[in-house]
Parts: sequence; C-alpha cells; structure tokens
Amino acid sequence: MRRRIRREGPISFADFMEAALYDPEAGYYSRGASIGEGGDFVTSPSVSPAFASTIARLFARDAREMLRLGQPERPDPLPETEEVTFVEAGAGEGRFLSDFSVALGRDAPDVVLRTRLAAVERSPAAGAKLEASGLRVLPDIPEHSVRGWIFANELFDALPVVRVRGTAGDLEELRVGLEGDRFIWKAEPAAGEWTAYLARFGVALEPGQIAEIRPGAAELHRRLARGLDRGRLVLFDYGHRARTLYHPLARRAGTLAVHSRGRRGGDPLDRPGEQDLTAHVNWDEMVALGEEEGLVTEGPIRQANFLVRAGIFDFAGDEGEKWRIYRLVDPGGMGEEISVLVQSRAMPPVRF
Repeated sequence: MRRRIRREGPISFADFMEAALYDPEAGYYSRGASIGEGGDFVTSPSVSPAFASTIARLFARDAREMLRLGQPERPDPLPETEEVTFVEAGAGEGRFLSDFSVALGRDAPDVVLRTRLAAVERSPAAGAKLEASGLRVLPDIPEHSVRGWIFANELFDALPVVRVRGTAGDLEELRVGLEGDRFIWKAEPAAGEWTAYLARFGVALEPGQIAEIRPGAAELHRRLARGLDRGRLVLFDYGHRARTLYHPLARRAGTLAVHSRGRRGGDPLDRPGEQDLTAHVNWDEMVALGEEEGLVTEGPIRQANFLVRAGIFDFAGDEGEKWRIYRLVDPGGMGEEISVLVQSRAMPPVRF
C-alpha cells in the first residue's frame, strides 16, 4: 500500500480496509482472525452454542413446511430425494455451522437427514479448514439455487467502507495518504456518487460530520437475494436505519471501529492486517435492495427481541449457560447493538 500511495497518491479507505482485512497473505482474516473469548472480539456464535441452536429451531420449522413433514393436513411429504439447503455466507472457520449441525441433529432428526449444509468463505485458509471438516464450500451462490436459508452473521459490517465528511460546501472524502512511512488521513473532494448515495436516504452531513458508505454492499446483497429460489435470507449485524446511522448528534464521528485484544478503540490506520476493522450497516439500503429483488422484509429488529421470541433461554442447561445467553440479549450490549433482518421469497412470516 505504501508503494501504491507513493506512486498514485492517496487511496480510498475502502481500498486500505480491503487490503488490511483480506490481502491473501497479510490480511487480518487471511492470517487467522482471533475471534472468541480472549481474542480480539467475540461474536454471537462464539459466546454460546445456544445461538446456533435457536437458529436451527427456526430453520427446522421452515424446512418441515417446505418438505411437508409432519403436517396432518398435508400427509404427502415430498420424496426423500427432495432436500432443503442451509448456506452460511462468511462462515469463517465453521464455528457456527458446527454448532448448528449438532443442534439440528439433536432437535430435528427428521430435518437433518434432508438438509444440505454449505458455506461461502472468501479466506482461502478458512475455506480449507471448512473443507477439511467435511463441509461443502461454494465459491458463490448460483441464482435461484437455494430452497432453504441463506444466513450470515456479521458479514456486512466487515465489508470495506469509504469515509466521507460534511463541509460548508459539499462533501469531502477522507482518503489514506503517507507522512514518511506513517499512514495518515488526507481530505479530498468526494465523488458525486457518494453525495447521491446519501441523498437517496435523505441524508445531508453537517460540516465536520463523518460517515461511512459501503461500496460493495449492493452487489453482495443482490447476489444473496438472487440465490434464493424459496426460503429466507437472514442477516445478523451491527447496523441502524439511515436516519439513526447518519444522525449528526448520535454518530458525528461515524461508526468505524477497531477491535484488538478484546478492546474496542484505536487508530484504524495503525498496524494494518493486525487488527479488525468494522463499520455499521445501513439497514435501509439492505431492505431496499432485497425488495428490489422480490423479497419480503421482516425487520430489522434487535437481536434481543428476535432471540427471546425464538426461545433461546430454552437452551440454558445451567446457570453458566444462562448468563452466556444473557450476553446475547443484553440491552446494554449485543442484544441492542446487533439487529436481525429477514427477507423471504415465497414464505409466510417467521414463526416464533
């Protein structure tokens, strides 16, 4: 990146973040992200297997509907050759899918025999581990190939973002330049497409207000939506509606965050490849994109609301597990900060 900046001038932060997280050799995820207790950050699957058990319960209900299993009014189940699919996009090294498979086999044996599990993962190292565990790893999801669920947990918040800042005139972009060998922010006039993006959601940044825009979100979300033949696209992520995400009083400095050694904070330009970088999702964009692809939206709703309604505390086998589950629904933490967006094709509303 330093050679490129010296040759071409300041680069987009999206390019910086892409390299810092996904460079095949030196990127944070390529080197093996430190996720879980004692690592750089935790995710819902790393906090408790009850998270995967709850998702497996909801998926099993949908699968029985699609396969016509155990329905007195429809005694003709589909032939045993018919299957449903559960795909995790951004599966990492497979922690969630492993817990999900165990839960489905334990709680829904009629469904597990008719379910194909698959993963999409861009990190070659993580993909190799998934394949070694026996999981099917897809390079992408073909259009209309999935009857079942496409699921992702904290996928979009790890996509690279452009940073922009309001001025007394129009908009400027915060790009990445160099001062000696040190990466620094360099403000330059922003491309018109970023002004147009914010205007679509009724947003005009105040002078000095910083915001993030995710250039790759539209393409990825459309690919996932088009992958559904029948079923649901279920996304868990840090995010807000546009009016909240870009509110000048709530998030004047934007949402770009650094995670390292269990702490949140630090310079996002420091130590690229050695720390995690994230920014919150614009849920209004995701809703609009899915609906343009013919999906029906439920949510977004807070993770706490979703998991409690789905009965997550049913999986608390002891007091220790009860408190781990509470971390997932804590209104002062993940329960409020993470939201769930469900978009469906040819399905009734989610049955809790």
